[in-house]
Amino acid sequence: MNIFIQGMRRSGTTVFFDLFWEDGRFDCYYEPFAAAKTTSGGGSGAHSVDFFEKVRSIREGFIANFDLKIDPGLLNYGAPRAAALEFEADLPDYAKEYIRFIISQAADTLVKFTRMHSKVKILHEVDPTAKLIHVVRDPRAVTTSYLFGKNQRNRHKFPNEEAFFGRASTRSSWSSYAFSEYLLDTPEYSGVKGCKDFERILIIWKYKVMQTHLEGARLFGKNYSIIHHEDLLFESEKTIRKLYSLFSKNLPQAVLDWGAKNIRPQMNCYSPTNKNWRKAFDKIDLWESLELTGYKDVIHQLSAM
Repeated sequence: MNIFIQGMRRSGTTVFFDLFWEDGRFDCYYEPFAAAKTTSGGGSGAHSVDFFEKVRSIREGFIANFDLKIDPGLLNYGAPRAAALEFEADLPDYAKEYIRFIISQAADTLVKFTRMHSKVKILHEVDPTAKLIHVVRDPRAVTTSYLFGKNQRNRHKFPNEEAFFGRASTRSSWSSYAFSEYLLDTPEYSGVKGCKDFERILIIWKYKVMQTHLEGARLFGKNYSIIHHEDLLFESEKTIRKLYSLFSKNLPQAVLDWGAKNIRPQMNCYSPTNKNWRKAFDKIDLWESLELTGYKDVIHQLSAM
């Protein structure tokens, strides 16, 4: 069985990867289209393991096995090398074969992506029987994470609400500026001009989440599931059990123990009821996307203001 995890950056995909890594029965691959530089524990840092070591190794094996004359750097497909590649609906043949090579290594394989939101059809083409887990996080929390940065290293730049909701710059954490500039040049978003930094992240959220959701549900059917990051935070055991029921796999106690020890119930959403969120949701027309992805609580909270 193959499992694909897809979620936009800062949506909590690494924590789900951490859980399956702890399981030990899955052949796990962390962001196979990333730069794959040495990084301990990926985005969460919860495991003192260089997840990219396997990626670097599988790239070498893939290129050698097929006697390909390509630069391994071409498998760094997307941002920050070339952000626009992430919005293309297709992949070159060598990149498709690379995914096939990865999932051919073991009977049970899990691959985590943040770069395949517009390429769900490619995942379906590679394995139409795979499970697609779509990790989604409250757009306000995603925006907060983007602006504050990893370990909140940029929080000092937003000392108050005026700074958070009023800042307009060319700052580009996780290629957010490049992504938003690409989208603002498309017909769908061409009317949304004069964006603040926080609004740019919301535009990215809407586009990437809806691309994955609509294509995932259409192509994978019952094998597609949305999992909210907040559910894992606040209903950890219930959400982990739900995940494993989707795969008809017995749940190891080690996975539950790891979750109980490492997953903390915290929202990390800046000023969640500030009126600027509602104004931005109106401006970007985000309400239907929230409805379709199950965020009725967010709708009710902001609509009641």
